[in-house]
Amino acid sequence: MFKKKSYKIVRFSKEEINSIMEIYSQKISIGEWKDYSICFHRNFALFCIHKSYWVSPEFEILKKNQGTNQYTLSRRKRVIIRSESLKKVLQHLKRPSLMLVR
Repeated sequence: MFKKKSYKIVRFSKEEINSIMEIYSQKISIGEWKDYSICFHRNFALFCIHKSYWVSPEFEILKKNQGTNQYTLSRRKRVIIRSESLKKVLQHLKRPSLMLVR
């Protein structure tokens, strides 16, 4: 008989999603962000934050599970921070985004 391989999919826990959504709801209320998407894979989970509905993500929170969880925050495909703590990663998203106004 063939044995079916069971793969464990990496996911964000309920507490992790709540922490992310707390910041997301603040940013969406001031109109800075518009949408988000989440995908789960065998090797990683990805939470994407969009400034527009049809444009590629502005920020991506990547969770890898290789013995210990490792989180990566990137903006437009450039890594901002890597950490084993989601709180450290989310601190970068809490900062206000500054714009030059003339």
